[in-house]
Order: sequence, then structure tokens, then C-alpha cells
Amino acid sequence: MGFLGSLLKLFGGGGAPADRGLYYYVRCDKCGEKIRFRVDPRWDLAPSYEDGDQASSFSVTKHIVGQKCFRPIEVSLTFDRNRKESGRLATGGQLITAEEYEADNQRL
Repeated sequence: MGFLGSLLKLFGGGGAPADRGLYYYVRCDKCGEKIRFRVDPRWDLAPSYEDGDQASSFSVTKHIVGQKCFRPIEVSLTFDRNRKESGRLATGGQLITAEEYEADNQRL
């Protein structure tokens, strides 16, 4: 290992970063396609400042488009001040579980 590699290891770099993303799954109401999408709780969430200077909640809206019918599915997620999910709403599709998503992929 060279000098730069030693420095990277010393300061915590050099390895693959941990994936902190939250994965969600949605099924299109029109064509039935199942789509996986990712939300990064560190960067994707918009704060809501209802109680003054500190964020009281967070939210994100994603527009997901599959490969079959290209119809957009809008998913809105809300999170509490600790970035834990507190609500979800989908328009144009249904949120499904990871197991439902995987069941289709294993058949292919």
C-alpha cells in the first residue's frame, strides 16, 4: 500500500461508502409494472420549519417513470424530525412491499 493509500485508510477513505438509502417499491396503476426507487435521507429530504429555527419535519416527492408505459407515478413521503418515515401517499400507483417486488423479478 502506497503513501496515499495509507492516508486514505487513516482518514476513513478508500473503501466503498455504505449505502444509507431507503428503498421503496411501487406498482403502476395502468400497466402493473413494479419499480424500485431510492430516497437518500441525508440529501433528498426538504425540511419544514414550523417551530422556529429547528426543522420539525421533512418531506420528499418523487416522480417515478417505468419502462413500460411511461406514465408518471408521484410518491410523497413525510418524515419526523429524526428522519423516520411518518406518512406516505402515491398517485398513479400503489406502494408495495419488497417481497411483492422481488416475487416478479424471480420469475424472470
